[in-house]
Amino acid sequence: MPSVVIVGTQWGDEGKGKIVDALAARADVVVRFQGGDNAGHTVYSGDKKYVFHILPSGILRPGVMCVIGGGVVVNLSKLVGELKAIQVPETQWRRCLRISGEAHLILPCHIAMDQAAEARRGASRIGTTLRGIGPAYADRAARIGVRMADTLNAGWFRTQVRACLDAKRGCLSKSQVREVCDVDRVVKEMLALARPFAGVIADTGQLLAEARRKRKKILFEGAQGTMLDVDEGTYPYVTSSHTIAGGVCVGAGVGPHDIDRIIGVAKAYTTRVGAGPFPSELKDTTGATLRRIGGEYGATTGRPRRCGWLDLVQLRRAVRLNSLDEIVLTKLDVLDGFDRIGVGVAYRVGGRRVTEWPANPADIRKVKPEWEYLPGWKCSTAGIRTFAKLPPAVRHYIKTLEKRLNVPITMISAGKDRSQLIIRKPVF
Repeated sequence: MPSVVIVGTQWGDEGKGKIVDALAARADVVVRFQGGDNAGHTVYSGDKKYVFHILPSGILRPGVMCVIGGGVVVNLSKLVGELKAIQVPETQWRRCLRISGEAHLILPCHIAMDQAAEARRGASRIGTTLRGIGPAYADRAARIGVRMADTLNAGWFRTQVRACLDAKRGCLSKSQVREVCDVDRVVKEMLALARPFAGVIADTGQLLAEARRKRKKILFEGAQGTMLDVDEGTYPYVTSSHTIAGGVCVGAGVGPHDIDRIIGVAKAYTTRVGAGPFPSELKDTTGATLRRIGGEYGATTGRPRRCGWLDLVQLRRAVRLNSLDEIVLTKLDVLDGFDRIGVGVAYRVGGRRVTEWPANPADIRKVKPEWEYLPGWKCSTAGIRTFAKLPPAVRHYIKTLEKRLNVPITMISAGKDRSQLIIRKPVF
């Protein structure tokens, strides 16, 4: 049975949560492999809206095993709150949720460090969500992080917490040190939050290996998007983890040969939250219209997203970096009312025309997109269930993208609900 990876191909917010939730109906295991509660996956089921930050999107599906991998950084307070908010019974999540003992914890000091660092940057701030994600990953690399498995022994946990907090005392103000670096307080609070999860902490890499031996259907769920990858994204305006398909192996504890199919999710247009390069951004009424119709406000932060037409130069980079087998196109219905649809086919950098992402970061800030305009369809696509019933202009738009990207578009989402999908090639 296949192991399938779902990743975002843009700057996040592509609609991965809905796609994972829909596919989870036929999956046995859903795995989050990176990121933390800076992610926001929104799922609509009937008249209910669910926003997931740490939990895998498959948590709404009874009988699906949901795994938080070792590549995730976990804010226990947020995890507890999320479970309460979505009203999953404790008996259910104890049965179906597993958390890697290798997953690192976000402590109060990490949030304080994040806030202090962003404040020092001033006008050059990155636009972090201030959730402590970056400092937690930095501690992991510095080998002073605190992990889920550490909570299983109180004495050991205290030793690990003390080492972590001692390293922060010279980086924070005296008032911050008093507030977030009190070892006794942090240990007491964290152990109280961790206690309910003691029975679900596991060697999740071994769990996934066993699931694969039993031919279970496994779905790996990425957070954020390709262009926010810590190495391959628009550095330094990136997240602190590997958001591309290659991050699955280290974040979930599986080998490269255990991945059978890689699917990228892309909006029919492009958005970005926060600062950083965004070549196809439209700072006019068209961009504002896309934001209004698409409801483009961050699921985690509530910040308005920057909007623009689809950028094929950027998408080609995502296709290559992720070795995409296919693409899921989302939010197609947002384009229903436009007379014509823009597609960025190349960049102009000075007097040069380029069709690949520039290697020089200074060039990225100067690029001007070269647009190709396709005819709009001026009618509703919401609720259409087959490709053949889409308006001719929609089919032309999709076939143009497939030809330009050399990757098939196998699923199309037009509408918020999990049922509003056109499936051209089943995943499971």
